[in-house]
Amino acid sequence: MVSNSQTTVDVTLQDIIFQPDIANDRIADMYYRSISPIMLTEDHNFLLKEDTFYEFLTYINSLSIRKWRTYTYAHNFILKLDLKGKFAIELMGHYIDSRNNIQKEWFGRYMFDLEDYTEISLPYPEDTNCSVVSFQISPIEDTFIRSGKYCAKTETVNEPFISLVTTTFKKESYVKKNIALIKSNIFDDKEYSPYFQWFIIDNGRTLDVKELSTDKIKIVPNDNTGGSGGFTRGMIETLNSGKKATHVLLMDDDVEFFPQSFKRLLKLLMLMRPEYSDRFISGAMLEVTEKNIQHEDVGVFSPDASHGPYKPRYDLNLWDSVVRNEEPVPEDLHQYAGWWYCCIPVSTASGSNLPLPFFVRGDDVEYSIRNNAKFITMNGICIWHEGFGGKFSSSMEFYQVHRNDLILTAIHDKLSDVQVLERIRILFWDEIYKFNYKGAELLLDALEDFLKGPEFIEGLDGEKCMKEKSAKDNKLVPMTDKVRRYVDYGRLYEFVPMEKWKKFIYDHTCNGQKRILYSNFTKVGVIPYGWGNYPAKQSFASVIYAVDHVKDAYVEYRRSIKEFKRLSKRFKELKARYLSEYETVAQKYKAKEKTFESEDFWTGYLKMNEQEKG
Repeated sequence: MVSNSQTTVDVTLQDIIFQPDIANDRIADMYYRSISPIMLTEDHNFLLKEDTFYEFLTYINSLSIRKWRTYTYAHNFILKLDLKGKFAIELMGHYIDSRNNIQKEWFGRYMFDLEDYTEISLPYPEDTNCSVVSFQISPIEDTFIRSGKYCAKTETVNEPFISLVTTTFKKESYVKKNIALIKSNIFDDKEYSPYFQWFIIDNGRTLDVKELSTDKIKIVPNDNTGGSGGFTRGMIETLNSGKKATHVLLMDDDVEFFPQSFKRLLKLLMLMRPEYSDRFISGAMLEVTEKNIQHEDVGVFSPDASHGPYKPRYDLNLWDSVVRNEEPVPEDLHQYAGWWYCCIPVSTASGSNLPLPFFVRGDDVEYSIRNNAKFITMNGICIWHEGFGGKFSSSMEFYQVHRNDLILTAIHDKLSDVQVLERIRILFWDEIYKFNYKGAELLLDALEDFLKGPEFIEGLDGEKCMKEKSAKDNKLVPMTDKVRRYVDYGRLYEFVPMEKWKKFIYDHTCNGQKRILYSNFTKVGVIPYGWGNYPAKQSFASVIYAVDHVKDAYVEYRRSIKEFKRLSKRFKELKARYLSEYETVAQKYKAKEKTFESEDFWTGYLKMNEQEKG
């Protein structure tokens, strides 16, 4: 990235969005709050009704002033509005004090009576402690607004060039919709178009290259090498393209874009201070089905080997979530950024520092941890993603995740506190106790395949492997009247305490799978499908129905003493192998790491030369 020293210039940091998509009224409070909606006029301006107020301390329309001050050269922050009418404007800011309470600062109240459209500029104080600033408008008479924006001054402007990379597999409807959004909002805008290009890596080979490719968009047919292969292909395409990119922005295919995210990201990079130029910018994942709910902006790989968001599941319609969401994640954790929207400097994403060939799951975690990544997040930089709930798959969650977690913890000594084997042990017995022998076996497959060493991963056909593991997985079937009579959907996720004597028998017989008491275990149990352990609901059962309430479907788990003995024996043998062979296997993975991260390896793995000849 090149920085140009120059005289002081004004720069727009972000536009204020007055009119949300009215089809999504449940997220209106992410834009503004009022008892009276903002109306679009015939001349495409915005009407604010008299005798009410409109507050813009919101996820989309507040300004993250502390982060702009910290990470960029921006200073002298100003609110600019182009409007007419009789109204009052109040400027305010919020921050979290040492006791974790939210405090408010008032910066001024301004009265206006404007007969014609006029651009007004209202400054925010330079010495504020606030993390976010905002404003509210109180129309005394009907007030009309043409536009609004937050601006600042700077003496330094960088010259970023962002290479968007999307990996897709048969998600044509999402991809085509997002192409239209990016074209109309970015590539057709002369201010933003020069700073972007887009590589869409088509692992399914279902997109029409001629129809969708432009001078800005390149559709790249690719073998199905999973997310890691697709994103790596996009990094290589970026490095070898005619444009000298400064950043690569990795994005999933099954997402809904918020076009302002790309514009705000660009402005952030244009003003970035050099001491923060190595930061990953992690866009938040908001949920498609509940668009006001934030699932994650930065994740943590915890010592118990679980993956999950650091922050609570914020409702972004709420004003306090807007303030609390701006608090940074402590940097002493094993942090990672999900590749649904992750901007990485090309200085990091080089030809000798590419992802590991994990196919899917864990590549983003490993890459963040390998590079000691530090993150910038910001309100309004986000996408909407299909949620992970209702998508549980043992072949994905038990096999793929834990196999890859074992590899990345073997390679990186800094993860010595992460206990993947212990997590596998706990999950194995959880699944055994609910008679989910297929899920338990996939956990053991993960352990066994890890012990095969890096040669197994190097020669693996990821697509074939996933098909084989999926074939071993449970299959949901539609709900029947016979099963439905046992199901109380309202109490499906309720955790019921267990009496001590029952718990003793439950534990010491492995829920009737050993000792002579199993013949007395004849109950029908009902539990949620997927994650979770519900001893009271599954105890003393011979059959358990695992119910997916979203799909109104179920899986039947039936007690099998034969399977219990077989899998218990296999687990014992694999655990013993792991304890005796781990150091040797870990050293093999470490020795192979640099090979896996190289462009030469990936060119062969992706069969790029063969594809180009074809």
